[in-house]
Amino acid sequence: MLRKGTLLMLLLLAGCATNSQLRRPEHLNFPIAPTINAEVRLMQHQMLVSHANSTVGGAVGLQLASSPSVAAGGFGAGAAVGLVGVLVDAAIEAHRSGVADDAVKPMRNHMVNLNLDDLVYQSMDGLDKQVFAPNIELERLNQSEDENQKARTLKAGANILVLLPSYSVSYDGQSFTYVLAAKIVDRGVSTSGWMGSTIKYQQLFEYVVTKDSLSGGVDWSALSSEQWKSLIVQAASETVQMLNYDIAATPGKALPKVSYGRLSVSVDQTKGDRSWVRTNFGILLSLSSASLTAKDH
Repeated sequence: MLRKGTLLMLLLLAGCATNSQLRRPEHLNFPIAPTINAEVRLMQHQMLVSHANSTVGGAVGLQLASSPSVAAGGFGAGAAVGLVGVLVDAAIEAHRSGVADDAVKPMRNHMVNLNLDDLVYQSMDGLDKQVFAPNIELERLNQSEDENQKARTLKAGANILVLLPSYSVSYDGQSFTYVLAAKIVDRGVSTSGWMGSTIKYQQLFEYVVTKDSLSGGVDWSALSSEQWKSLIVQAASETVQMLNYDIAATPGKALPKVSYGRLSVSVDQTKGDRSWVRTNFGILLSLSSASLTAKDH
């Protein structure tokens, strides 16, 4: 299952990503600097099953904010308040936690010989040096560091690229989502010894694969080690390509609108059998082109 801290971080990043000035800042020149320090924060070391419902046709990774109480037969419509509401939420959370743990075990059995951290980290070699810097110094961190931690735990400097990857199968088993949260910050140390930062760019990139697109309609638990390796490598590599594209993209003419289930999205570009689309939140998604339909007017 996804840890609450990870979920909260992704939701906060998603909220900030709605600001178009952060997503496509006008003041960045390319390459951004001669040298850039890139922190790859590997917080997740194995496959997870999310507590969220299906990502298919919804707001993809943003459904995590919905309350389980509201979903429990309308109980949240006035009754789920105070201690009773908390207990109901806790009970549903505990149930979902058990279901998620059981669902992820067979997947992890097939991945026992895979070093997911290495696969994800290697994808960062795809960062575009013409966009970021001729010299990109990658630093591998095995835990997240808060931007306001003491100076000794984080580097100070300008144009620090922070990359936070994560990946999971949805609670209902209908989709796999790989997420790359990216931001560029300037950091400085205050007189009290604490690190302060200014965000210059921030965005979420999501690579989504649905169960019905798997060969033979097999379940995620039936994928072999090589199949999982191929999926993770493709997802990690493509989200880095999406970052390269997004940070240097400039607003142009109106993008064509389509529907992804109940979600309205704009098509940035189509690459083979996949399309890069943008939600109303500004988040960039990679989806199967076949999953998109012309938007009703």
